[in-house]
Amino acid sequence: MNELLTTSFHIGHHAFTVLDLVEVVGVVFLARLILALLRRALRRAERFSTLDEGKRFIVHRMVSSVVWTFATLTVLSVLGLNLTAVWAGSAALLVGVGIGLQGFFNDVICGFVLLFEGGVAVGNVLEVDGQLVRVERIDLRSTRVVTVDGELVVLPNAKVAGDAVVNMSQGAKAIRMQVDVGVAYGSDVALVERLLLEAMAEQPEILKTPEPTVFFQDFGDSSLDFSVMGWHRDPWDRMAIQSRIRTAIDAQFRTHGVEIPFPQRTLHVLGDISD
Repeated sequence: MNELLTTSFHIGHHAFTVLDLVEVVGVVFLARLILALLRRALRRAERFSTLDEGKRFIVHRMVSSVVWTFATLTVLSVLGLNLTAVWAGSAALLVGVGIGLQGFFNDVICGFVLLFEGGVAVGNVLEVDGQLVRVERIDLRSTRVVTVDGELVVLPNAKVAGDAVVNMSQGAKAIRMQVDVGVAYGSDVALVERLLLEAMAEQPEILKTPEPTVFFQDFGDSSLDFSVMGWHRDPWDRMAIQSRIRTAIDAQFRTHGVEIPFPQRTLHVLGDISD
């Protein structure tokens, strides 16, 4: 038996024994056993945790990577390979790869930030580059979002974690909505303010507290400019609510004779120039 285990054979310049191969198989088997036990323990722990699916995925992936990294190093050591040379070669390779994949690694690091920091979570409504989107999934390299038009957009994690992104789901419980309108010069300002408040308040999505407010913003080129603001809880439905508010304002103005003016320009005509 000892003779069988000590039987050696050569692969290139390296000599291995049967015992070395048995130890390698044992290391792989032990790594799989440890990984199975850790996964079972993690599944039990997840019953009492509040981690979402994305965070659970990254935890499982990290555990698997750590276990197999140690198993690979152990196998190389058992086979008698010089790990110093392996580390030196790996360092040179990683430097070259890192230079070419800076953007990729930046997205991966931002993925860890998003998954563990909690600044953006699945289901949050964001405003990215002026567009309203809902987060559907956060992966290591990218974040998948859906627009109000139902389009699936894949954003690099660096875009979500690194740029200025408005998270409408993790701020205050309610957010403020604004609708702008201009009325003709000579209109009754007090009447306009009352009609704007009524048009805003009659929308069921607008909260009673805080109350809607009206601001006389400016004397425009062709109109008196007003803004009416109200608070609501559903940012995803913002465009539909604003549309209904504008429809209500138009109906109120028509009923009470308030005019929304067209842009006005003054044209000065010079006299005829004869030769």
